[in-house]
Amino acid sequence: MAMQQELMAAISHEIGTPVARLSFAVHLLADSLPQQVANQQHRLQMALACEEMLLDLQEISDLVAEIMTYTHLEDGGPSIEFKATPIMPILRSVLAQYADYDKRLDMQICPAQYCTKTTGLHIDAEPIQLRRAMQNLVGNAVKYAQTKVVIGYHLVNSDTCEIYVSDDGPGIPEQDYGKVFAPFSRLDKSRNRATGGFGLGLSIVRRIAYWHGGRAEAGRCASLGGARMTLRLPIRQARERCQIMQQAATHGSIIGANTGGF
Repeated sequence: MAMQQELMAAISHEIGTPVARLSFAVHLLADSLPQQVANQQHRLQMALACEEMLLDLQEISDLVAEIMTYTHLEDGGPSIEFKATPIMPILRSVLAQYADYDKRLDMQICPAQYCTKTTGLHIDAEPIQLRRAMQNLVGNAVKYAQTKVVIGYHLVNSDTCEIYVSDDGPGIPEQDYGKVFAPFSRLDKSRNRATGGFGLGLSIVRRIAYWHGGRAEAGRCASLGGARMTLRLPIRQARERCQIMQQAATHGSIIGANTGGF
């Protein structure tokens, strides 16, 4: 696994340079079209081709960035400093970020009566990584939802909380609940390349959950009928775990290689 991760990182790094050169060349070509191509129709066709090439190059760049993020989380993980982090502001921020994704979608935080006792809940987390995980979960939901996306959280017990994102889309077959978190996983026609993404978003969520001592799970939302993706996280991190995470990030150990339990 260590050799695979090293190879993936090396390939991603090497791809970045030629992609940047190609992008620069296409921009130069597009800028020179008014002077180099007299025929207006031909010029428009070439300009459209340049735009398509730039979109393809941007897709490759995005894929490289996703691979590098995933590899970093697999190999030693990020430098994590756990802080008392309020959950509700992160949910509101991520929801606002995707509010304009599709005007037809009703996006909301769970009804107040279910969160009344926990609206001020803080958990020990790395805020940037927790926000990244929620962005990936909400971004995944809005691609497949038909009319509604609901996010929220609740206490599982005195030591654990569950943050969830539900949608009313086609859902995930029960036998594939574990597969959706595998890198580059694409399950069926309702969740394929046409919807965008590279199949790494949920894998990144799983690794972030791992580094927080929690787990990511897929299931079905009984009320909406679609998928329900959850992060089950400890409310408080043990001091010993905080030290282990910091040491792992510092030394780049691959203690995250064993994905058992996910």
